[in-house]
Amino acid sequence: MQVLLFISLALNLLTVLAVLFYQRELKTVIEQIKRIKNGKSYATLKRPGLSKANREVVEEVNELVEAFHQTSEEKKRVDQQNKQMLASISHDFRTPLTSVSGYLQMIDKKKLTPRDLKYMTIIEERTQLISKLIDEFYLLSLLDADDYTLKKENCNPITLIQEQVAQYYEELSETFDQIDVELQEERLIIDTSVIDFNRIVQNLIKNAFNHGKDSFHIWMKEEKNALSFFFENKFDVQNEIQLSRIFERNYQGNHARSGGNAGLGLSIAKELSEKLGFQLTVTSDNDWLRFCLTIPLATK
Repeated sequence: MQVLLFISLALNLLTVLAVLFYQRELKTVIEQIKRIKNGKSYATLKRPGLSKANREVVEEVNELVEAFHQTSEEKKRVDQQNKQMLASISHDFRTPLTSVSGYLQMIDKKKLTPRDLKYMTIIEERTQLISKLIDEFYLLSLLDADDYTLKKENCNPITLIQEQVAQYYEELSETFDQIDVELQEERLIIDTSVIDFNRIVQNLIKNAFNHGKDSFHIWMKEEKNALSFFFENKFDVQNEIQLSRIFERNYQGNHARSGGNAGLGLSIAKELSEKLGFQLTVTSDNDWLRFCLTIPLATK
């Protein structure tokens, strides 16, 4: 009787240990699958030794993992090739457009009739528009292909913003009744790409006078760990804006394509900000749209 009791206890203990071992193996397999699903690992699953059925399942999953890995690598290779091809095509488009612009400037407009001058003006405007759109497309293609090189230098961001406001003051004045620029007159030095910082500010200003109304305001806030510049303007609340999509390429609140605007400016500003180690965010308050460009003080 005692022998039978001992055997029963031993079998129960072995059963409990087997279940615990099985659960531990299953938990390990599930964790591995989650890492693969999240793109954190392409390693094959370890084969549990307890169950033949489990081993067969793991072997099948490992075949899927290997196929998924090969497909992912091929997709990355094709995507990179496509991005480089787009950058090359964009560059090839820029060259003939530059030539066309040059030839148009060489034409003696004094000899043109009023009718010919009218059409010549239209051609020049359309050429400039196409050139601008191709420049934006070319820049995005370089950013996508990781072929964009940053040339950093010491500069004063306050001075750069003031210069951009002065450059676009006529366009701002045509759109806004009130323009306020409240920037401290102090020498703040950061190490960044002047060209790309200017492009970010330009795109934020252009977005303001293309889509804003009434009032435009630029101000800054210096904190312990960051320097923030705010670009805000009033907008028509009837023009619904999805803030979660505002940095998407080709997104426009009113889905319009007026003025040849392709909706790439904010996307470019966002991607350049990330390249420079900055943060560009957007919020809204009633009829105010506010962009915040935050520069970590580590870059000062």
